[in-house]
Amino acid sequence: MNLNLFNKTFLISGSSRGIGLRIAESLLNEGANTIITGRSKKLVKKQFNKLYQKHGFKVAHVNGDIKNNLVLKKIRNIVKKRWKKLDGIVANAGSVKQNNSSFHSEKDFYWYQKNNFLTAFRFVNYFLEDIKKNKGSVVFISSIASLKDLGAPLGFAFSKSSLNYYSKFLANELAKHKVRVNNVIPGNIYFEGGNWDKKIKKNAKKIKKMIKSQVPLGRFGKPEEIANLVTFLLSSKTSFMTGAEIVIDGGQTIKK
Repeated sequence: MNLNLFNKTFLISGSSRGIGLRIAESLLNEGANTIITGRSKKLVKKQFNKLYQKHGFKVAHVNGDIKNNLVLKKIRNIVKKRWKKLDGIVANAGSVKQNNSSFHSEKDFYWYQKNNFLTAFRFVNYFLEDIKKNKGSVVFISSIASLKDLGAPLGFAFSKSSLNYYSKFLANELAKHKVRVNNVIPGNIYFEGGNWDKKIKKNAKKIKKMIKSQVPLGRFGKPEEIANLVTFLLSSKTSFMTGAEIVIDGGQTIKK
């Protein structure tokens, strides 16, 4: 299927590995211009070099914390200088603490709001005027922890719930500008170096049992499966979709 993304320009936060990286690869394979971002200078540069070998000047990169306006300004300058426009953004970046306090810890709660919801909020808001000019598209990446108690830290679940609400709010606000806003809600996605990879290394037997008992399809999701959906949502093939929440979790949230 031709998604008509050739020479469209997209920006993905948290795209030096995992879901974000696969989204970047998927967009580049469709002929889009793509900016990858991440906090690790070494990792961002490594992934950029790989992508550049195949896609050349259709890919750009910026490293740094996107909570910093100087980093966001640098991204905007690259977009304007190289491609003059921005057609879509994917708010993928987020964080999980390795050591959480008790479920009622205010410290953990605010940490998650800052590093998940507010990170996405500021990132998207910074580029909204650019998106409005091109009647573009916004995609948020949430989590099924926002829909059901699955044992995730309370702060994480609430930060993703905030993201869900904001996605719908923004879809209403931007509809008059012909900007679409949608929300992808993944389940357990495995990739090397990711949170589930770390958990498997600690107790593979326990994690395998959990996946088999809680996920009807009996396996982890793959980053490219999320990327395929996001790429589709950014395309004109979904021009009548806005305010949607799309769960992609192997059936976990409907498990009885």
